[in-house]
Amino acid sequence: MTASTTDVAIVGGSTAGLRAAEAVARHAPELRVTVISDEPHLPYELPPLSKVALHDRLDVNALVYPFATGLRDQGVDFRLNTRAQALDTKTNTILLPDGPLTYRALVIATGCEPVIPPLFAGRSRMHTLRRFEDATALRAAVADPAACVAIVGAGFIGGEFASTLVKAGRTVSLIDLAAKPLGRFGEPVADAYAALHREAGVGLFLGSGVVDVSEHEGRRSLVLDDGTRVPADVIVVGVGVRPSIDWLQDSGLTFDNGILADATLRAADNVFVAGDIVRWPNARFDTVMRIEHWTSAAEQGRAAGINAVKLIRGSGGEGFTNVPYFWSDQHGVRIQFAGHLTGDEEIVESRAEDGSLFLYRRGEAVTGVVAFERRAEFVKLRARLRRALSWQAVGEFVPSTVFSKECQ
Repeated sequence: MTASTTDVAIVGGSTAGLRAAEAVARHAPELRVTVISDEPHLPYELPPLSKVALHDRLDVNALVYPFATGLRDQGVDFRLNTRAQALDTKTNTILLPDGPLTYRALVIATGCEPVIPPLFAGRSRMHTLRRFEDATALRAAVADPAACVAIVGAGFIGGEFASTLVKAGRTVSLIDLAAKPLGRFGEPVADAYAALHREAGVGLFLGSGVVDVSEHEGRRSLVLDDGTRVPADVIVVGVGVRPSIDWLQDSGLTFDNGILADATLRAADNVFVAGDIVRWPNARFDTVMRIEHWTSAAEQGRAAGINAVKLIRGSGGEGFTNVPYFWSDQHGVRIQFAGHLTGDEEIVESRAEDGSLFLYRRGEAVTGVVAFERRAEFVKLRARLRRALSWQAVGEFVPSTVFSKECQ
C-alpha cells in the first residue's frame, strides 16, 4: 500500500461531491483535488433514472455531466470504484483500499443508501432505485409487458417510477403503510397525490403493510396485513434511505440522523459535509435540518467546496442557508415544493384550471408551498421564500383560495 496526499479530498462522487470539486477547481485552480467514488462512472445526472421512458435507451455516457469530464481533463483526480474505509480526523487521513490519503481539507458527500426491510432482503426480482445499475436492472426486469410490478413505498421515487410504468402499459401497484401518502405535507396534498395516481390507473393499497411474499404457479404476490394479495412479479422497494456513514464510526464526528455540522457545513477541523448526510443550522428557518433533495445537495456541495478553499487560504467560512426545494414529474403533472414545514401549519389551497397551489402559513407568515403545475406562480413564491414572506404579500399574485384546512 502506498501513501498519497492532496489539497482537497472529496469522498462521494454524486451531485454534492461533484459540485464541491467544481467549486474548488474554479476558485483555486492551483489546488490538487481528489474525488473518491465507489461508482465506476464519472458523476452523472440522477433524476432521469426514474423518469426516462421504458422504450428509451438509458445510456450512462449521456447522463455524465459534461463538466465532470472537463474537471478530469483539468487535473481533478477521480478515483472511481474506490470505497473509503475509515477516517482519522486527528491526522487528516482517509484509509483507502490502496493506502492512506492525507488531505488539507476534506468534503464528505457520501449521500444515502436505501433501507431494505428484512422481508425483502435477498429476494430475486427485488429492486431499489438509487444508481444507474439499479435502473438498468429494473428496466430489464419489467421488460415483459405481462409482468406485474408492486412498488412498496408511495414516495416520490416510487411515484415517478409508477408513472413511467403505467404509461408503458404495465400493471403497477403502489403500497404504503401510511393511509395518506406524502402525509407530512398534509391531508389535502396527500389526497391530491393519491387521486393523481388513481386516475392514471395505478393500483393504490394504502394504510396496509406487507406481511408476507407468496409464490404460486410461477407468479408472486405480496400479502398485506388485511389479507389482500397484490400481484408482484417484480418488487420495487422505496421505503426510505439512511445516511451512508458506517465508514465514519470511529472518526470522532458527531452523528444525529446524519453528520452534525455548523452553519458553514464544518463537521470537524478541516472537515466539511454536504448533501443528504449533513444536519446543519439553516438560519433562514432558524432550525437544524437534513435535506434529501438534489438541489440542496448541489448548493451545499458548492458551499462546502468554497469553504474548504477558504480554510486552506486561512480565512473563515461562510454560513450556508437555503430554501429546501424539490420537483417531481408524475403522470404529466409537475409537483414542486419549496419551504420548511413543522407540521402545525394551516394549509390553504388555491385551485385554478391549470392546477392547485397548497400554501402553508403560521399566523401571518408563509413557510412553504406545494404546487401541482401552476409553474409561474410557484417560481414567484419560491423566490419570495428566500426571505420572510407574509400572507398579505402572497395575495398580491395568487388567486383567492377555495378552502383552508389544518395540517394533520
